[in-house]
Amino acid sequence: MGMKARRRRGIAGGLRRGSSAFALAILALQADPRTTKEAMRPVQFLVGEWKVLVTDEARRDQSWEEEQAWEYRIEGDTYALRFAARGSRAFKEGLLTYDLARKTYRLEVVRASGTPASFEGAWAGRELKLEEPQDSASGRERLTFQFLRDNRFLGTLERREAGAKAWRPVFSYQFTKKGVPFVRAERPKCVVTGGTGDIEVRYQGKTYYVC
Repeated sequence: MGMKARRRRGIAGGLRRGSSAFALAILALQADPRTTKEAMRPVQFLVGEWKVLVTDEARRDQSWEEEQAWEYRIEGDTYALRFAARGSRAFKEGLLTYDLARKTYRLEVVRASGTPASFEGAWAGRELKLEEPQDSASGRERLTFQFLRDNRFLGTLERREAGAKAWRPVFSYQFTKKGVPFVRAERPKCVVTGGTGDIEVRYQGKTYYVC
């Protein structure tokens, strides 16, 4: 077997291993999370910085780049993920939580205009669908995230006007994690969250990793 063929097989194997691990994390959501830590585990890959290509669905020739930075917020036994956006035309920042009683994910955001909004929803396969819980006088919006790999996912923002039945696409998103190669080896696990550990800490002669 030639060098190029071996390289292609190596890349394919790396992709399969990464995709399999990611798929197992998503499948774990078939059972209701018992803690907010468990609820955040399938989306902990969001921690880090992302490059986002956004397309205006009303004018397909209009697109631009944004950036998002995600991090954990841990208060006692409550785990959540929060993000801040740069250059966004939709949302400045947000907080993703999980309601154990209602078995629902909730995303609290601040719009680019400065007004707050909230979205609620659940998993459907590899998609996380979140909607504004109630129609307002101007309608409501829906966010859908399609998770492909732990370094790439897609998103859509849709709108349904008050009294209308159909959803209208507003923006489409392509998320790519910054500083992460397309194919990579297994990375250390964070001892706090169970996610990817990027910071090395030595304690009493042993090495630990944290997010």
